[in-house]
Amino acid sequence: MTHATKRFLLVDDDPNYNFINKVLLKRSFNEVHIDDFTVPEEGLEFIKSETSPNSPNGKTILLLDINMPIISGWEFLKAFELFDASIKDQYNIYILSSSIDPSDMNRANSNPRVIDFLEKPLNKEILLKIFG
Repeated sequence: MTHATKRFLLVDDDPNYNFINKVLLKRSFNEVHIDDFTVPEEGLEFIKSETSPNSPNGKTILLLDINMPIISGWEFLKAFELFDASIKDQYNIYILSSSIDPSDMNRANSNPRVIDFLEKPLNKEILLKIFG
């Protein structure tokens, strides 16, 4: 799709979705860097501790599932909000969920940090929606 290096952070408790998404992203971009987490708390710790998360080509795309055990995507977003603005501003957040509940979609759309609510599975059409 493009030659610029793209950075992705996948947070989904289902390792199969993370695997499939990584394969699709690697096939879709010439240069891609992907970090993935099945434990949301580890994803938050990664965000907090990473010193230079962005490539020179833009923000990191965070694809976040909402229906996860222990902490949900909504709780992840609350914890993310506690980070310094210099960290938060380095991410474009998309909810990537199998939920068809309109209240989930409305909740995502009402969060100023969430750019869009995307339905699983990730596919080329969704990537075109994100990157144009």
